[in-house]
Amino acid sequence: MSILTENVVYKSIRAYPVLRKRFRGYVKGVYSFPEGWNGRKLFYDYLKVRRSNPEKRVSMSEYMIFAFYNLPLEEQKKFLTDTEATLLMRPYNAESEPYLKDKVCFLRTFSRFIRRDWLYLPESNPQEFMDFLRRHGSIALKPALSSWGIGFKKLDYGDVTDPEELFESLAAKKYLAEEFLESAPELAKYHPPSLNTIRLISFVNKDRFEVFGAGLRVGNKGLHVDNAHGGGIFCEVDPSSGRIITDGLDECGNYYKVHPMTGVRFMGQQIPYWKEIVALCREAASTLPCLRVVGWDVAVLPGGRLELIEGNHNPGMNIVQAPAKHGVHDKFASLLLDFYGPAESPAAASR
Repeated sequence: MSILTENVVYKSIRAYPVLRKRFRGYVKGVYSFPEGWNGRKLFYDYLKVRRSNPEKRVSMSEYMIFAFYNLPLEEQKKFLTDTEATLLMRPYNAESEPYLKDKVCFLRTFSRFIRRDWLYLPESNPQEFMDFLRRHGSIALKPALSSWGIGFKKLDYGDVTDPEELFESLAAKKYLAEEFLESAPELAKYHPPSLNTIRLISFVNKDRFEVFGAGLRVGNKGLHVDNAHGGGIFCEVDPSSGRIITDGLDECGNYYKVHPMTGVRFMGQQIPYWKEIVALCREAASTLPCLRVVGWDVAVLPGGRLELIEGNHNPGMNIVQAPAKHGVHDKFASLLLDFYGPAESPAAASR
């Protein structure tokens, strides 16, 4: 029986109903199917894509946002999935993970780029927490080790009925409290309830620095997060000019020429303070020698103040591929070799 359960065919048969259920739930978010396709046809093609690209472990979202249903296999190979990107970056980025993954460690390590007030609840008490909340009126709550906007909450002072119970619950879950920030008008115009941020992916090796790609992420549906996994919309930004060069896209593959809630157009808009944003990321990348490939999230606040929100040690490449439908697999792999050499070589390990 153990031989049977390790069989690839057997595993595929068992996974089939789970995948089908998940895919049916996922495509409910697709506003209109591509011409000539329906949900059932897309699902079976998705299975075909997974079988044809086992090394990519293509997610449902990647299948749709990369439009794999219209691409031959050789074109699909040009795209870089999250799984592939992580495997490529891991040998180079392992040392930076502790500084970037843990939000509290990040805030302490990059404190000179951060002016927002924050409080780590496991190291606090109910009185300090309520004083913090009273001082700011509204705060952002995030699990210290979360990603994709999972667990994010906005809390208003007037909504608290039992301060001690709330504090104990949040502290037990290792929540971080931060001053709730609002975007500058130039970025708030897309979706005012969320802090809309710029994602900039950088390569750095000592004095050598390069912006691999960039994008704008904005919230949607009145939610307070801008992450695509939380329902947000993203578009690609030209690294040389800071101008938006695509329409908006969400994780179900729906395109938006304008934001559906505010009517603000995406393509052609200029990201404010672009040169300053690039300079900030370059300076942040020089903080530690172990920082190599990082996805920086930067907010532009009222008055032009720049705030470093977080750094991602294995940033996904969807934002620089999906909106314009151009794969970056070979470009990314080549740049890793160009900047750092083969991952297994002593030269790469010492840089």
